[in-house]
Amino acid sequence: MPGNSPPPRRPTLADALDGIDDAREESALRAAAERAAAAVGAEFRANTPALEVAASWAEALRRTVAASVRLVPDTAEAPWTWFVSGSVGRGEPAPGSDVETMLAIGDDVDENAKAAMLTQAADVHALLERCGISVDANGVLASRPRFCRRTASWAEGLIRWTTDPGQDRGVVMTGLMSDSTAVLTTCGLSDDAFRSLTLGAVGRSQSARQALMHDATALRAHVPSRLRTFASQSDVVDLKLACLDPAVKIARWAALAAGSDAITTLRRLDDAAAATTLDADDASSLRDCFIWLTRFRWRQRIGHVADGRRVSDTVSLSAIAPQDRATVRSIGREIVGISRKLRFLGSLG
Repeated sequence: MPGNSPPPRRPTLADALDGIDDAREESALRAAAERAAAAVGAEFRANTPALEVAASWAEALRRTVAASVRLVPDTAEAPWTWFVSGSVGRGEPAPGSDVETMLAIGDDVDENAKAAMLTQAADVHALLERCGISVDANGVLASRPRFCRRTASWAEGLIRWTTDPGQDRGVVMTGLMSDSTAVLTTCGLSDDAFRSLTLGAVGRSQSARQALMHDATALRAHVPSRLRTFASQSDVVDLKLACLDPAVKIARWAALAAGSDAITTLRRLDDAAAATTLDADDASSLRDCFIWLTRFRWRQRIGHVADGRRVSDTVSLSAIAPQDRATVRSIGREIVGISRKLRFLGSLG
C-alpha cells in the first residue's frame, strides 16, 4: 500500500565487524559484539556450513579482542603483539567457546613496564567478559606471566618445550603456539610468527613429534557402548574430550610432522595425508568426524547461548535423536581405532 515503508535491513556480519573495528568506547563495542553474535547465529540457522559459520565467529572474536586492546589504556607504551590460540586461533570456535590469549612483548621491556602490561591484559579480559566473551577457564591468559613473555623468552621456551616436552607442560605450550594467530601488534610480528617458530622447532625434534603423537592418542574419555551404558546405567559423554580433542590433536601432530604450516584442522589432515604422515583413509575418516562434530556442537550450543544457559559438551546419549546417537557412537569407535593404530605404529619406531 502507498506509504508503507520497507522493513529495516537486518544487520549483516560485515556491518557488525565494521562496528567492532570502529568502536571507540565500550558501549559501542558491546553493541557491535552482540550484533556479530546475532548475525553469525542467523548464518547458521540459514544452513550455512558449520565450518564457515565457525570461521566467521572466529573472525568476530579476534576483532573483538583487538578492539578491546585498543580501548584499554596502554600505560606501558612498550612494543607488544597480542595472540589468540585454541579454537579461535584455528578459526573453529563454537558458541560460548573460551578465548585463549598470549602476549609477546619487546625484549627491552623492563619489569615495571611488564607489570603494567599484565594489568592492562587483565583489564582487556574484563572488557571481553562484559562483551559476553568468556576468557579461558584453564588460565591461558595474557594477564599471567606464563603467557606474557618477551619475544626472546617465547623462542627460548619453545626450544626447551620441544627438546624436553615432558617438562614444564612442553606439549601443551607447543600446541598453544602452533594454534596461535596474532590479532594486533605494535612491533611488526606477523600473524603466524609463533606458528613458524613452532614448525621449525618440532621439525628438529623427534622427541617433540613423539610426545605430540602420544598426547593426541592418549584418550581421556570414551563414548559409552550400549553394553557399558546398560551395565553402568550412565550414557553421559563429553564429546570434546572423547571425540573432538583427539581429532584436533591428531591433525596438529600429523601436520607438524609433515612440515605443514596449516592451522585449520581440515587443512592439516589434508596435508598430513598428502605427506603420508597419516593414512589417507584415516585422514578422510577424521575429516568426516570433525565436520559432523562441528555441526552438532553448533546445533547444541547455539540454543543454549540464546537462552542464557551454560554451554557444555557433555551430552546424554538417550537425550539426543537416534541417528545422532548412532553417529556419536560410530565416531567414538573411529577415534579409538585410529588412536590405537597410531600408537602401535609409533611403538615400532
